Amino acid sequence: MRQLLQGAALRGYDAREILRRAAIDPAVYGNPGAGIDGRSLVRLVRRIQLELDDVYLGFFAQGCRLALETERLLSFLHCTTFGEALRVSIRFTDAMLADVGPGITETRGSGLQHICKYNTVPGVERDILVWIRFVWIYHFFSWLIGRPLVLRGLSIRGPRPVQHNGFDRFALFGCPVRFDAPFDALSYGWQDLTARLAHGSIREYDEYYASEPDWFAVPDRGPSWRARTEQVLIEFQRSGLWSAPIEAAAARLQTRPRRLRQDLALEGESFQDVRTRLRGEWAAAYLLASDMPITEIGFALGFSEPGSFTRHFCAWAGMTPSAYRARHVADAAKVAAATAMLSERKGF
Repeated sequence: MRQLLQGAALRGYDAREILRRAAIDPAVYGNPGAGIDGRSLVRLVRRIQLELDDVYLGFFAQGCRLALETERLLSFLHCTTFGEALRVSIRFTDAMLADVGPGITETRGSGLQHICKYNTVPGVERDILVWIRFVWIYHFFSWLIGRPLVLRGLSIRGPRPVQHNGFDRFALFGCPVRFDAPFDALSYGWQDLTARLAHGSIREYDEYYASEPDWFAVPDRGPSWRARTEQVLIEFQRSGLWSAPIEAAAARLQTRPRRLRQDLALEGESFQDVRTRLRGEWAAAYLLASDMPITEIGFALGFSEPGSFTRHFCAWAGMTPSAYRARHVADAAKVAAATAMLSERKGF
């Protein structure tokens, strides 16, 4: 709280009074172990902006009046796509302020990097402004396109923040974060840049913030790329295609192989690992939920030789198929789970 209110305090405003007007207990001010929820954060940021009539919370020598922020919004709400709106917004901001220097770097095949250059006044913690601006950008742009923004990554000039209450302020972005980077930036993917705007009026914008959205909530992005890839591979495996190439999976998912590899990598996965894991799960289920000979299980899973099946299973489970069956076949819970999974995978 103290960091967020630094700009207001330097301008002579009573920080505790601002908290009261935001319906927040002033006792949190200066208490390193205290915290507020995401809705309270929205109220606080809006209250600071209203008190100072400054979009940037008093962190810059040259403030940006709220009336100018409204004009900036009007400049891009009529745009068709998010990418177009982003470029118009950056041009407007660049023309308004000398101490904010946003920029765009386009990377062929992967997306766009939105670089933010904030030149704050002495006496304030710059990193907290970067974080709160990124939170605003993330939630506002998600609202603008009518679904959660899928950031490909964040670059942060400062070190990873450590809070006494253990709160991870960057967890809500749901993407890799690079700290001690040469600049502050958000990276967007082409899929979001081509998304059409779902909202187009100041009235809708005002209603959105009047509803006090939760800025700490992690939006539901729908199934992960790992989950979607698993489902497609299970469908292939169900039809007997046990080593489906990434090109086939990408086509079924309506994406490109390179993009699928990148999206899986952002989730800490690889296509090869997902495919191998699923095949290993099939094998383990057959070993416990059936009395099929091990050789037949190997053939059923697309292995042409028993030795090949054993080597692959050892790499996946850390033991041979026969050892796995002997160890777990008496475990009623494991056998029940294997039976249920095998039935589900087969589509029964």
